[in-house]
Amino acid sequence: MVPTRRQFLGTATLTAALAGCLGGDGNGSNPTTDEDVTVSVRSVDTHGDILVGPDGMTLYMFVPDADADGSTCYDSCAATWPPLTVDESPSAADSVTASLSTITRDDGSMQVLAGEWPLYYYAGDDSPGDVNGQGVNDAWYVLGPDGTPKGMETTTETTTETATETTTETTVATSPTIEVRDHDTLGEILVGPDGMTVYMFESDTAGADESSCTGGCVSTWPPVTVEGDPSAGDDVTATLATFEREDGSTQVSADGWPLYYYAGDDSPGDANGQGASGVWYVLRPDGSPLREPPTTDDGSGGIGY
Repeated sequence: MVPTRRQFLGTATLTAALAGCLGGDGNGSNPTTDEDVTVSVRSVDTHGDILVGPDGMTLYMFVPDADADGSTCYDSCAATWPPLTVDESPSAADSVTASLSTITRDDGSMQVLAGEWPLYYYAGDDSPGDVNGQGVNDAWYVLGPDGTPKGMETTTETTTETATETTTETTVATSPTIEVRDHDTLGEILVGPDGMTVYMFESDTAGADESSCTGGCVSTWPPVTVEGDPSAGDDVTATLATFEREDGSTQVSADGWPLYYYAGDDSPGDANGQGASGVWYVLRPDGSPLREPPTTDDGSGGIGY
């Protein structure tokens, strides 16, 4: 799972939220970056010198972009990994040795590239110096001043076996595939065998036996899969079923809704994906989506709307 993450706004409001986060309010001065340039360098304890945006927020590359002529991160993916965009040619601090350029995204905005890599922020980073997106789903990595991803080869080689074991544990477990957990603010919701919250996606059609979350979407919203038939805990009243995904894996559905985990959830009981982009929701024990926003006192317990 992913390190500590903040809540993030829906697609329509995420840009504004990041603008507030990346603006001058509350971040203080940052002597290692230059707010007058698009991309500069910041030194962090865990990864050394890395590329950052105008106000010091960490930038990332996305592995699937290597095989594409542009960006492969759109829709719900871009809600979690907003692209670094500019209105004119990007500029680099003296410490940046990577060549900067731009590509035109589907919406007409210009995304910045460092070398061959389109650049993104991560909605789970709160402050300059945060690198919570590093290594997420073995697909997102920080970059050095020359535009080379950091930790990609090492992490990919050393975590492939671990990731496979984790998937096996969460999908082929002796405990029920889907159970019910009592969440502090959401009440009783469906969770996987390890207690991690599961979600439905509004772009899916209940009972259609297919998923609308493919490509880059899967890195943020991994499907709940099984080998064999799914089983339900005692309090689960939803009908569980399965269908075959394009990659040949078997995804679980509850009351017709394909089920997903959220890469932004750290521990059992987390429901940070609730309401994400106005299309991702937790489910009640009967498989019905819970579309009402969670109630929070301080803004720290759920997704904003």
